[in-house]
Amino acid sequence: MIRVTGFYRWAEGAHFDHTYFNSEHARITREALQDLGLLRLESDQFLSPQGPQNGEVIATTNAYFASLEAAQQALAKAGAILMADVVNYTNLKPEIRLSKVSSHV
Repeated sequence: MIRVTGFYRWAEGAHFDHTYFNSEHARITREALQDLGLLRLESDQFLSPQGPQNGEVIATTNAYFASLEAAQQALAKAGAILMADVVNYTNLKPEIRLSKVSSHV
């Protein structure tokens, strides 16, 4: 299984609308990827008692696919749609990483 993760790192003066990210952006992502092999979609909001610090990851989104080829094809076909929506919830630039998932249960 392949996980595509978008990381958002905090920067001074940034804004991030977690409500929009977890509702509207998640819906757009799901709709864009569901016919392209999406198996599962998750998001994380990282919590810090002192508030976000520069360079700290504050949120991630994780999309799971059966293979590297499926993930790459989905990004090629839907990536522009997903990136165009980023300005609606943040002025941070997401870092995109692909990883192979191993289960250890």
